[in-house]
Amino acid sequence: MFTGFFSSSLQRRFCEGFLFYPIRRLRQYGGYIFKQYKSKSGIKTLLENQRQIFDYNGYYASELARQLKDTALPQAAKLSRKLEALYVASRQEMQHNAVGFMEFNEVIISYYRELSTYQVVVLESLEKEMKPAIRIKADDAALQSFRPDYHGNVRDVMKAFIKESNRTAGYLQKCIDGDSNIYDICADRKMQDLVNSIKEMTLIQRGMVTLLQHWEDQQRLNGLQVYYN
Repeated sequence: MFTGFFSSSLQRRFCEGFLFYPIRRLRQYGGYIFKQYKSKSGIKTLLENQRQIFDYNGYYASELARQLKDTALPQAAKLSRKLEALYVASRQEMQHNAVGFMEFNEVIISYYRELSTYQVVVLESLEKEMKPAIRIKADDAALQSFRPDYHGNVRDVMKAFIKESNRTAGYLQKCIDGDSNIYDICADRKMQDLVNSIKEMTLIQRGMVTLLQHWEDQQRLNGLQVYYN
């Protein structure tokens, strides 16, 4: 079984060649070439559990894709709906207190735009970028290689969004705590639910930032292994 000690291009060529010139008694499972001694040895389960070591690109891509699909994108959509509902409610209240609601509306509109842009430009684009790297089934036509060289840039954008989310959540929390002349709408329990949703969105983004950092660290380590070998 080949490991991460070889370059990704060499691994890819070897696996692609194996499809046309299979070596007797060796089998392929995604990015692995192995020899199976028993029909029910559980080798595929073992290989899947070792993906973080031997196929770290596929492992991190799959984990990031899972977080995007299961948590980040659904949470972004849910948060957008809550912001839209709050904006409608605040527009109605503005008829009675236009001056007090001016800053409030600016914060809500600004964050809504930030979230909408972030969802499309970062989250949805990142989900598409992960697809070529997560083809690991045994019947794949070819091993896919993925090297996200823009890790640092993506993390910077995520951190900027986290900072904006914290600022917005802090402002809304002050409204809830009564430090505002628009207390009526801020006293609604839905406002606290919105703040909690923003904080949850922030936690999800922090998790993805950490995952991208670990991925980049693993790539750097693999590069050193290739260099010294």
